[in-house]
Amino acid sequence: MNKINIGKLTFIPVLFFAFFIIDLCSSLPLKNGKKQVRIAVVGDIMCHSSQITSYWNPKTKEYSADKSFEHIKSSLQGYDLVLGNLETTIPVNQQDYSGYPRFGAPPALVKGLANSGFHILSTANNHSADKGSSAIDHTISTVFKEGLIPIGTYSSPEDYENRRNLFLEKNGIKIAIYNYTYSTNGIKVPGNKIVRLLDEKLIQADIEFAKSQNSDFIIVWYHFGTEYGAEPDQNQKKWAEFALNSGADLVLGGHPHVVQRYEKLYRPEGDIFPQEQLIVYSLGNFLSAQKEPFTDGGIIFYFDLILEEKKRKRIANVSYEAVWVNPETYAVVPIEKYFNQDLNLKLPSKSEKKMKLYHEQLLKVMEKSKN
Repeated sequence: MNKINIGKLTFIPVLFFAFFIIDLCSSLPLKNGKKQVRIAVVGDIMCHSSQITSYWNPKTKEYSADKSFEHIKSSLQGYDLVLGNLETTIPVNQQDYSGYPRFGAPPALVKGLANSGFHILSTANNHSADKGSSAIDHTISTVFKEGLIPIGTYSSPEDYENRRNLFLEKNGIKIAIYNYTYSTNGIKVPGNKIVRLLDEKLIQADIEFAKSQNSDFIIVWYHFGTEYGAEPDQNQKKWAEFALNSGADLVLGGHPHVVQRYEKLYRPEGDIFPQEQLIVYSLGNFLSAQKEPFTDGGIIFYFDLILEEKKRKRIANVSYEAVWVNPETYAVVPIEKYFNQDLNLKLPSKSEKKMKLYHEQLLKVMEKSKN
């Protein structure tokens, strides 16, 4: 079996079984038989026209998005997995770069994410088909080129059979991750390309296969919900419940572009331990130029997956960090670090007021969450 080294990750393609495994080098020692994986996940990573313009350097004649992530890098360090939703395509040609309504960003955006510590990008969302067939292919290849893993869109049926099941092994824990979107905005997915859509039979089959491969944790990553909705809608609740009832351990969500509450659930499991499950309905916007209320920020959501003796599973150390996007520079700002003067950054008073307002709204939303 051939191993393909891409950046810091090792892929082991196993075509016959229709999945590939990523073996991530261990970084944490195991204590008292306990195995642990630390995860950070962010919400929608968008690229509007004003962002594209700001990333262009007329002197070098090149794009760079690094400034968007310069203040947030430290918040993503030390985690075994960092995940985010890439809510734009990466077209082949520069003339196809554009913002709303059909998104196409320069490859520099993905490079900036790679430089900031990301590992996995979901690409199944309502903008997956915005720029047609070649952009679906180029988005996938660009993410791979930068040493990251795309999940949710596929260049061909063969690519789908190769990558449809993503298994990661870290610190002795095997994790399965699946990504689905509610639609592609009515744009037909071209040719033989594949975008994974919400489908009960598909989701159930994926989870059953992950369980048959002895996955310790199964993560279902949805793009769903009502845009700008302060509360999860009934559709979100339905799909989240379906995933958990089918055997998933965690549901991650995006698309509303605002942060919604999370819930940690405890279900009976045998006679000894309760089963811990987690729903994060919407992580908000990690990076965008949106101007609707409460869309100017999001959260970095942190949690640990722990496997104890006798295969007891736990989802522990659940927390979040509030982030806000500076509309002048499109830099993601960790709010508490800013007000604690831990950053080499001073915003205008007008921007500080906007950030405080966002943070106040966020705290009210997160008060509704259940641990």
